[in-house]
Amino acid sequence: MARKGKQREPDRTAADYYELKSNAVDELINANVTNTKEVSKKELRKYRSRSIRNISEGVKYFLVKWWFAGVVCWFFLIGLGQYGIAALDMMLIMGLVTGVLWDLPVNIFIRLKAEKRDYDRYMMFPKTGVPAGILNALYGIVLVFLTAQTYALVDMALTADGKGTILSVGPILFGIFTAGWDWIFLKCKKLASGILADAKKKAQNQR
Repeated sequence: MARKGKQREPDRTAADYYELKSNAVDELINANVTNTKEVSKKELRKYRSRSIRNISEGVKYFLVKWWFAGVVCWFFLIGLGQYGIAALDMMLIMGLVTGVLWDLPVNIFIRLKAEKRDYDRYMMFPKTGVPAGILNALYGIVLVFLTAQTYALVDMALTADGKGTILSVGPILFGIFTAGWDWIFLKCKKLASGILADAKKKAQNQR
């Protein structure tokens, strides 16, 4: 009796291999808004070329805050400086204006541009309303006060040997110092929030 051997599988042709991928090709061709899964903005940014428009959100909002702080310096410190307003009064005025700008155009811009539920980390007081406006106004005073102290420390370092000259106050550096202090406070806020979240998590696990 002849021994039955295994049946040999027929060789695959190029057309067979093409058919294996035909489903994927059909899905790609027939893709539309209704049958395609939505891709997040964060995922899309990975495949876009790097340009000025695609800078990170943190840098983008830092530049916005820097610009508005520079505007405050230009119109109030430089514009009103000739009227002999006392330094403390000028600091108070500039701080209040900075806080109002932080609360309205800056924060509104961040809410519009940042991803959903991702804008809190770019604002010290992200809520809206009168209480948040008051807090932002007070926050602006703190930022301007710290900016003035930064200028004082830099001038002290520059003139320590008696030969240096003091740093002139201008919109560019004023904006950098003000936005820089805001960045430091936001980092501290993020760190404190992380510590509190970990503490709550540990407390819940121990129950």
